[in-house]
Amino acid sequence: MTRFRTSPLALMAVLAVAVGLPAAAAAPAAAATTYTITDLGSLGGGVTHGLAINASGQVTGDSVLSKQVQVQCPPQQYGGQKKCFANPDHAFLWSNGTMADLGALDGGNGLFSQGVAINDSGQVVGPSSGGSFPGNPFLWNGHKMIALRGTTMAQAYGINGSGLIAGQCGWVVAPQLNPCVVSNGTATTLPECGGIAVAINNNGQVIGDCGDNDAVAVLWTNDTPTVLGTLGGGAAHPTAINNMGQVAGTSQTAADATDGFLYSNGTMTDLGSFTPAAINDHAVMVGGQFVDSGGTVQNLNNLIPAGSPYQIESATGINDNGQIVANATDTATGQTHALLLNPS
Repeated sequence: MTRFRTSPLALMAVLAVAVGLPAAAAAPAAAATTYTITDLGSLGGGVTHGLAINASGQVTGDSVLSKQVQVQCPPQQYGGQKKCFANPDHAFLWSNGTMADLGALDGGNGLFSQGVAINDSGQVVGPSSGGSFPGNPFLWNGHKMIALRGTTMAQAYGINGSGLIAGQCGWVVAPQLNPCVVSNGTATTLPECGGIAVAINNNGQVIGDCGDNDAVAVLWTNDTPTVLGTLGGGAAHPTAINNMGQVAGTSQTAADATDGFLYSNGTMTDLGSFTPAAINDHAVMVGGQFVDSGGTVQNLNNLIPAGSPYQIESATGINDNGQIVANATDTATGQTHALLLNPS
């Protein structure tokens, strides 16, 4: 999301595990006829957003707390003299029916944190307020929240099974931020561009954007960047990658529309108006209100029990068991709830 340039730095040796792709992806699994619903609850404030799910069905995201904390009033309000209050919004880890508050940086007293990615060990990464920087990225290592700012990481967006973290590195005041991978506290810039890395799979393959307005979608495999191309327009944005190296995202078309795409074995397929947010190893994708299985797109609201009080708005994650994390409006209260959809 910054200026394009070429970097001579090589990706760390640990990413060399991705010497090649698996021989073939499993055949796409058909979308479930129906799903049962589990409301993940909240941290007390009633509003929750689910953003990612791992293989065992653990979910992360952010949830509003019931308690209020005093904050500095906006300058235009009371001249900043009177007391103002806000409800903190914290990252959570939901596992086996229990939602745990992961806290926030600044001794857990920060107003905001958000889990944006989770690996199969339950490690979580995302942004948090607190410390010297309001957008400090963090790693939840299963025991505590660790600030990643000391690695020069400015944003953390993905984490794989080996604990490699993908994101963006460089200080905010620097002329350029670059896609990078952090391993054991050491950041390595990805070659070929200034931009951002948005996800990493268990083979160490990374996807990201290079450039600003007309962003170039890039896949890094074993230190080799591949430009994915577009659907005929000027920009493409990858959003997710599975362990088969298949990439989902959005791209401009020649008609200046924004369509979804699936990139597989060197070919970019136009998915039309369906815009994927996540993809599993069977190439089943979710995004918005929809699930796409083998080219069949279905509205998730038609696949949940009739009479449900929920209106699904955005599906954000899917695992290989077909479990989906989605955000829905509770039609009775108008609040946003995070749901786990289990295929039945």
